[in-house]
Amino acid sequence: MDQQGGIKQPLLGILGTVIVFFVAFGIIIWFKTETFLTWAGYLAMTLIPFSIIIGLVWRGNYPEPAAKMEQPLKGIYLLLLNFIVGSVVAAWSLKTVGGFVTPPTPFVVFFTIMTVIMTFWCVVVWQCWPAAGIKGNHPAFVGFGTLIVSYALSWILYKLLFNFAFLKGAPFYNAALDPGGPFNAWVAIGFFLIALTIILAWVELDFWPLSLIPPKAPAFGKQPVWGIMVSILVLIIAAIVQSIFLGSLGMDPVVFAVKVPICIIFGEFIMLLLMQTSPVQTVKQPGKGIVLIILSIILAIVMYYLYSWFCFLITGGLPSGPPGYLLELWLATALLSFTFPVIATYTGPFNYWPLTEAAPKPPA
Repeated sequence: MDQQGGIKQPLLGILGTVIVFFVAFGIIIWFKTETFLTWAGYLAMTLIPFSIIIGLVWRGNYPEPAAKMEQPLKGIYLLLLNFIVGSVVAAWSLKTVGGFVTPPTPFVVFFTIMTVIMTFWCVVVWQCWPAAGIKGNHPAFVGFGTLIVSYALSWILYKLLFNFAFLKGAPFYNAALDPGGPFNAWVAIGFFLIALTIILAWVELDFWPLSLIPPKAPAFGKQPVWGIMVSILVLIIAAIVQSIFLGSLGMDPVVFAVKVPICIIFGEFIMLLLMQTSPVQTVKQPGKGIVLIILSIILAIVMYYLYSWFCFLITGGLPSGPPGYLLELWLATALLSFTFPVIATYTGPFNYWPLTEAAPKPPA
């Protein structure tokens, strides 16, 4: 991300959050509920994986023209590039996973959610390995290589684990498109969402206490050992957390996926991307991470009620719970599919413009 002038944190994050909500809500209000939950939500979500590459891998400075552009031209250029890649991915997913059934069905929507999760996993935990592990690698190779690996992993896990038998009888259900895995699709997607929640919480902790290991045993800080170690721990913790909510507390899998991981992930996005860990940027770990996690959970609760209110405002109210779970689906789409791409685009390609100034150029 460019060096920032102008407004500083935490005011920058607060004002940026207001702008993000204004833009996201301004887009959402144009869609009817049926379109919002199908075409609009699906197409918006296909933009997320490549936006992660643009923001976290390329830092908004690749392809080459972007590094030399001023705002807002730079942001517009990268946004258009993301639209192009997202359109290609959307068409490919709709054909290979969705069987060209329109509007997009849960088959292709759940797969697309997996691509978001796996892209974060590959970038944050695996640090773009193996693409980044090849000497002399080019940014394009690292970025697109990581994207391809993320989609491949999503495809494998989707085919091996997901089962949509609970949708039998629905007009769009097609047994040929159902992976037929051992786990109910909502249970499976909830598990991977809680795994992403844990990964982002660990980012807030700067991976403490695991970060204490590499200085004493450098091999554990290198890929693929680091990726394997972190991934195993994430999977174990995710399994424990999900078993508590679904087993001990008897929570509905759909309600769990929305109220717990999706809302907390959204709170983590605000603290990590918009607030840039402010107001505790200089606090040492684990104190910094603990405060950020607590703030993320508080934001999760606030965002759930804020978006529920907004849903009531523009739809007149949607029923919650089975059989349709319309409120839960609307909230998931509004939070994950629509607002997060706005957050990623505003904090990445647009670098908080116009709240920030361009980095001063060094004298010739």
